[in-house]
Amino acid sequence: MERNWFFRVALILGVLLVSLYQLVPSWFYFRLAPDKRNGAEYEQSVPGWAPSAHKHLNLGLDLQGGIHLAMGVDVDRAVKAKVARRADEIADFLREKKVPLEASAPSPDGTRIAVKSADLRGVEATVLDQYGAELTSPSGAPSGTVWFAFKSRVIQDFQAKAVDQAEKTIRNRVDKWGVSEPDIKRKGNNQIQIQLPGFKDPEKAKELLGRTAQLEFKIAADDSPVLDALRGELPSCPLDQGVMRMPLPEGGCWTLEGVELPGGTSRQVTFLAATNRGQLDAAIEKYAKPKLQPGQEIGVGEGTAGAGVVKERFYRTYLLHSKTELTGDYISDARAAMDDSQGAGRPVVVFTMTAEGGRLMEKLTTANLGRRMATVLDSKVETAPYIQGKISTNGQISLGSNRPYQQMFEEANEIALVLKAGALPAPVTIYEERTVGATLGPELIKKGTTAAFVGLVLVVLFMILYYRATGFIADLALVLNGLLVLAIMSIIGSTLTLPGIAGFVLTLGMAVDANVLINERIREELRAGRTVRQAVDQGYDKVFWTIVDSHVTTLVAAVVLMQYGSGPVRGFAVTLAIGLVASMFTSIVVTRAFMDFFTRRDTARLSV
Repeated sequence: MERNWFFRVALILGVLLVSLYQLVPSWFYFRLAPDKRNGAEYEQSVPGWAPSAHKHLNLGLDLQGGIHLAMGVDVDRAVKAKVARRADEIADFLREKKVPLEASAPSPDGTRIAVKSADLRGVEATVLDQYGAELTSPSGAPSGTVWFAFKSRVIQDFQAKAVDQAEKTIRNRVDKWGVSEPDIKRKGNNQIQIQLPGFKDPEKAKELLGRTAQLEFKIAADDSPVLDALRGELPSCPLDQGVMRMPLPEGGCWTLEGVELPGGTSRQVTFLAATNRGQLDAAIEKYAKPKLQPGQEIGVGEGTAGAGVVKERFYRTYLLHSKTELTGDYISDARAAMDDSQGAGRPVVVFTMTAEGGRLMEKLTTANLGRRMATVLDSKVETAPYIQGKISTNGQISLGSNRPYQQMFEEANEIALVLKAGALPAPVTIYEERTVGATLGPELIKKGTTAAFVGLVLVVLFMILYYRATGFIADLALVLNGLLVLAIMSIIGSTLTLPGIAGFVLTLGMAVDANVLINERIREELRAGRTVRQAVDQGYDKVFWTIVDSHVTTLVAAVVLMQYGSGPVRGFAVTLAIGLVASMFTSIVVTRAFMDFFTRRDTARLSV
């Protein structure tokens, strides 16, 4: 036999063995009950010599059920956050340049930076010289103030990057969560579509994916008396031997707490409290915010009231410097742990910062020894401890008490996960939620599998009855084609959907179609008086480009569908494209090797 025949046989055997090897995890995956497929039992069942347990064939949302979420990113909030950070940068920059400065803060609508100074011309020239590529100075600012605003192209870039970062962060969270084969993609300008096959807890999904996880460290403005004026505008909170007593007055109240200040001094700090968060927010808006000085803000946290074992929770305020000294962007690792320092064994979140973050934290804590530093997570003050000494790379977030232990521990795990995955650049809104029931998946799988099986059987029978021996050869190639398609899908991590099954069935027909062309051409050559060997050679040679052309043109259509389609259309296109590649291999290489083997001698007849 010719040397290239042995090469083709070796290639076919190699492809067959690799395909079977890649399908080993899928074999063990689908042998288990659906509720056990994503657990430890499946991972333990896969042999050590097999590919990774995660390399199994994945089923889409329509086949195994799961959760579909559509989220919108608040890009305007992302721009406002950028404005606030740039206002702080400008303040530091002007101080460094010795330019007179009273305040640098976002305007009330959050879209501009308002800088107050006795030297407005100097401020404008200095800032635009440094930030002129991004900022302009619009007119209309109040007396004694100069405005700076981001250029429109810069804002558009911020918004696009915010959505990109949100998509990346959500993908990181899902990956750390361990969901098998999620489908996460952009939809429109500021929307993200998420599909979590096999996941059945929509509330947990919304909590983990929708949580902004913006971690900020801010210094408390305990030495400022601006909130002391509230004592005459709201009722005082009821106390019992210095401990808050419930219930609190309707609409909120004020009370005092003793805080220590640097230098060994102390003072009584006023804060607001309310049982209801909405009431406290209303009181802050009406009474506290008008009294704030530039560079100050109100933070809200939780406290507990009552002297007994059973304590009640209330909401309270903290007066903070609005400048964010450090963010969670520098966190490299986070985990849930137990805090036994007070013998309570409460769940906490322990985090580790990068080297750069540790350097900044050490600088921050060294400069503010003796002050309180608030840990703000998603605009909620989780803790506000005193800085007793310099802190570098390691830190801890304590959670509110007066809740069940299991609830606190789950929250600690969730916070650790989202901190490791990164913060969302802006809040997201879930505007579409859909859950595919557990009974729908198996029903669709059964129907799709039945359709594929019936189609395969009909094609196999037709080929054997009509083309006899050559039809049987085509059927063997068809089986290899199916194995090859499933193996490629496992290797590239593709997801099999119901439309994907339709594409798979379609490729079975197309795989046989090429062999029909070959067999008919061989028949024509035999009628023309060719020998069997000549007829086979001519049959394959003359239809080669016809097969290639038909497959390539269909492949182009599949690629277009993959590029511009989404959801079911894309699932169909992916399976179709893989099937076309496999079909060309099996119809041209595999069947030719079989035909060459059976006609290696001067065969007088060919069953075709």
